[in-house]
Amino acid sequence: MVKIGYKRCDFDCCVYTKSLGDGSMIFLLLYVDDMLIAAKNMRDIIDLKSLLSQEFEMKDLGAAKKILGMEIHRDRGSKKLWLSQKGYVEKVLQRFGMNEAKPVSTPLANHFKLSVDQCPKSDKETQDMVEIPYASAVGCLMYAMVCTRPDLAHAVGQVCKYMSRPGKQHWEAVKWIFRYLKGTAGHGIVFGDQRLDPLVVGYVDSDYAGDLDNRRSTTGIMHIPANNTNCL
Repeated sequence: MVKIGYKRCDFDCCVYTKSLGDGSMIFLLLYVDDMLIAAKNMRDIIDLKSLLSQEFEMKDLGAAKKILGMEIHRDRGSKKLWLSQKGYVEKVLQRFGMNEAKPVSTPLANHFKLSVDQCPKSDKETQDMVEIPYASAVGCLMYAMVCTRPDLAHAVGQVCKYMSRPGKQHWEAVKWIFRYLKGTAGHGIVFGDQRLDPLVVGYVDSDYAGDLDNRRSTTGIMHIPANNTNCL
């Protein structure tokens, strides 16, 4: 890619970019043997595919509809693009026996007061948790969170604290997140045309000494640039 004029992104080594003569850019995103190419003009995409096919054996799957468990839907008329993981979420729910669970409306309810005091204190409690796939379940939740479900960020962050020694209450919190996913499996991220509304809006909130283990406060920040949400 570097030989044909592309620059590797400093922040993500799987992203390559190139400035074109008309002032636009072409992007190539690579993950093992999966690839996405995006550019303003289709001719530039075709030319890049031709160059790559001379060096590698490739299969052109056409317009992107799915990659790495993420489903892609594009409406050119409204200039919007949706990313979701409904299929992935349904498989995860099936895997952990939560596919028939009763949905809930929040990622984590207020009655969950998680702390290290809820970690196993006896050999029996520890043995009871050995059979619980806590780390695997949280890992699956994390993948959905980083891809298309920023609404899970706080809840997943809470259950991640107890990965090394989870207790029954921590597992109940994980199952609650699964119940939330059961009712929101098709939710995702929508990207719109930034030129229509370039305004950036920010929201921030914080609790006070809400962490039961160290009494630290938790702050949440949400930026909405051009109606596209980013959570921190």
